[in-house]
Amino acid sequence: MTPSSSPSAPATVTATHHPDFYFENGTYIILVKDSLYKLNHDILVNESAFFSDLFSLGKFVPEDKDGEGHTDQNPIIVKDGFLTTEIFDLFLEIKFTCPCPPAKYSADDLKNLLEFIRKFQCTTRLLSFVTSCIIEKSFSFHPSKLIYLGIKYRIRALFERGFMRLCDLPLTKIKKVHRRWMGMETYVAYVYVRSHLDEYVRTVAVEAPPIVHAARCQDHKGCEEDWGAVWWNGMGRLLLNGRSPYSFDDAINLFKKLQFGRVGEDCKRYMFSNIMHVNKPLAHSHRFITRVRDRLVQSIIPT
Repeated sequence: MTPSSSPSAPATVTATHHPDFYFENGTYIILVKDSLYKLNHDILVNESAFFSDLFSLGKFVPEDKDGEGHTDQNPIIVKDGFLTTEIFDLFLEIKFTCPCPPAKYSADDLKNLLEFIRKFQCTTRLLSFVTSCIIEKSFSFHPSKLIYLGIKYRIRALFERGFMRLCDLPLTKIKKVHRRWMGMETYVAYVYVRSHLDEYVRTVAVEAPPIVHAARCQDHKGCEEDWGAVWWNGMGRLLLNGRSPYSFDDAINLFKKLQFGRVGEDCKRYMFSNIMHVNKPLAHSHRFITRVRDRLVQSIIPT
């Protein structure tokens, strides 16, 4: 629903000056809920198409000191069920003072700012700022929530960040509410990706990379046997733990702390220094996820 302003009728509500945004040198007085704001309308006009349209109607005459928007008794009343003084304050803090560091905004603050931007048709500058804050605080949002915000507000960067994080989660962690937030098309793509990733993880868990012996290794057979056994009992159990599966990187870090039996220290150091050859398929997996994500975002949020 589009926000609106009141007709030229005196305000009948008890309102008080806002403690921070009632500027004596402001050009117009605006009422939001029960707070009066006296603001320089040029900043509002430059930032919001809603306010630009509002002040272009010609009904607010700067010279008419008793007209609408010039006295506390006859302010410009902005009506919208969504808009609260808290949300309007967030907008004004960014435009009239200095934006806070992203960490200072809560997840709800940022979601409310996105809705304000949509309803009041704000500029892409403000949208880009809020988007960057959400991305910086992306771990405050469930991946499916980022996807939901990306779809609702048509912000590809949020959708992309959410989908990449979503694909790190096992299927057992996805609840009904998450499926509702991401939508069926995204959920189907996620299941498709996870099925391929899970198959790869199972392959890595049961197939130890061939050991390359150091020059000083004196027991190639024993070294190979224990390397395979430790890999299965280490990486296998870590990656295939149904209750708490580890990521590949976390599993490798824990794997390094195990006892390796007859595996020589030189062989072990050599394998760990070259363990990234095991990780090459993960790089392919990343490219696979990216291709699925790009096709999906083009379908859902086309350019």
